[in-house]
Amino acid sequence: TEVWTMGLHKTDANLGVAQRENSVILQEKNYKQRYDGFDPRSPQSHILFSLFQSAYITNSLRLAQRIDRQFRTSVGRSSRGVKQAGFLVLWKSTMPSVLVEAGFLTDRSEEGYLANKAGQQAIASGIYRAFREYKRELEGTPAE
Repeated sequence: TEVWTMGLHKTDANLGVAQRENSVILQEKNYKQRYDGFDPRSPQSHILFSLFQSAYITNSLRLAQRIDRQFRTSVGRSSRGVKQAGFLVLWKSTMPSVLVEAGFLTDRSEEGYLANKAGQQAIASGIYRAFREYKRELEGTPAE
């Protein structure tokens, strides 16, 4: 599993992942109009992403860390950790946001886990527990 937040691209590898994932929009005829001039090949576009999201970065990281911990402890999934990159799906969100990769279909055992109802329930429950913990911390309410 991996949990991503909009971020400051601390490594060239993270920037490369974001550019590769976002490049699918180039297949759309009107991508410049649809995505406000965003060009996934441009480092400047990714810098603008980071600036736009900076107001929510701390809480996005906080939520991502809780999801990652739930996956490792309660759900029993191996984790590649919390990472930051400028993914288009996280851009212009007006709240803390995360992208959860619950597994990888290219791995046969993970494909089976993701297709299984019990696996889906475990992943959903882990995300729910992480969000509940995050919300309680923000509101200052005690755990049940």
